[in-house]
Amino acid sequence: MKQTAIKFDFSSLLKPYCGKEAILAFQEHLSDDPISGALINPSHFTDKERRDSFPYLRKEDNDPLLFRFDKKKYPLGKSVEQAAGAFYILDPSSAYPSLFLADLLPKDFVSIDLCAAPGGKSIALDFRRPDGLYLANDLSYGRAVEIQKNADKLGLDNLLSFSRDPMNLKRESCFDLVILDAPCSGSGRIRKEEKRRDDYSSEKVSRLLPIQESLLEKAVSLLKKDGYLCYSTCSLSIEEDEEQVIRIRKKHPELELVSLSVTKDVIKGKKDIGYHMIPGIYDGEGIYFAIRKKKSGESYSLTPFALKDHVFSYRKREYYLSKRYKEFESLPFISPGLKTKDTSPYPKCEYDYAYSKVIQGLPVLELERPDAISYLSGNQIKTDSKGKDGLVVLSYKGRRLGFGKKIKNQVKNYLPKGLRVQTV
Repeated sequence: MKQTAIKFDFSSLLKPYCGKEAILAFQEHLSDDPISGALINPSHFTDKERRDSFPYLRKEDNDPLLFRFDKKKYPLGKSVEQAAGAFYILDPSSAYPSLFLADLLPKDFVSIDLCAAPGGKSIALDFRRPDGLYLANDLSYGRAVEIQKNADKLGLDNLLSFSRDPMNLKRESCFDLVILDAPCSGSGRIRKEEKRRDDYSSEKVSRLLPIQESLLEKAVSLLKKDGYLCYSTCSLSIEEDEEQVIRIRKKHPELELVSLSVTKDVIKGKKDIGYHMIPGIYDGEGIYFAIRKKKSGESYSLTPFALKDHVFSYRKREYYLSKRYKEFESLPFISPGLKTKDTSPYPKCEYDYAYSKVIQGLPVLELERPDAISYLSGNQIKTDSKGKDGLVVLSYKGRRLGFGKKIKNQVKNYLPKGLRVQTV
């Protein structure tokens, strides 16, 4: 239990939509450690494999992909499985909206996440709906790069990140889904980020309100007819939450609120506008979200490009991608797909690390756990494999780790230095 002093009475933010019992539960658990969650990459696990590999993970009754764990006892973030892309670590509450979006969206939808970093909400939906195309933007270039690193590690060839001020995005009303996880005061994350406790103020909220309002306006302009807007914050205050949703609805009466059948640990917002997930009530950190459907407007149809074996050329480089549309060609993607070739000045391997997740036709060399740990830390591997010498993909329990070159009983390590990690 933490004993950090809390200067502001954050429970006062709950009064417009919570009863006394819920407020007391919030107060009681405000000094608890934050809850850690892992979203299982469905391409890596069967349910039996999950039980056998991670018996200490707590399964979520209403979500087949979500699990919770104690990161002090089980450093899942430093595991071989995490390095291999077998799961994505996130706040459990961040995964919740995707449960509903997965059932609402049409086949082969296109989504844009305006303030995406580190990408959790798009990744969560991608795990559930791999038929979609996900554009993940962040104002910070460095944070957008981290989104792409996550996509590479997880082998997501349909999630593309880029960095641009969302207000400068000039695109047709062509998206089936716009995700806006708006910049906010962060009052729902005070267990996870203690600095949020000290820098919270009504003045800070007031500064953020016009930014949230402008971003909501931009989000609506990008939505096609019958598209969905998922607005969320990690704030507990109705000024940043319900009142923003009400305000954009008054400007755009075509936005119909979608009513959801939420679990009993999720609290309906004031006047039943959206939903709050409150620490101490929900087993996770605090977020607010609301989903609206655009009932009228343009029905823009995107122009697909044909892909041969999912590979295409872009600015003299090759990429592996599920779907490609003409309307997005000018966006400044960090990588418009999983890069196939290593284009660094002196590459050890002809292929980029990301391509190891999807490449076909190369031998796959299965490693035992000690060798997998050694490979991920950058070491060469000994092998008694009788296979031919040459380029191989190294894997652990079928989960691809990266490339190597087999020469007799040794495997040279081609994992890029920036991706090498100490695992357990």
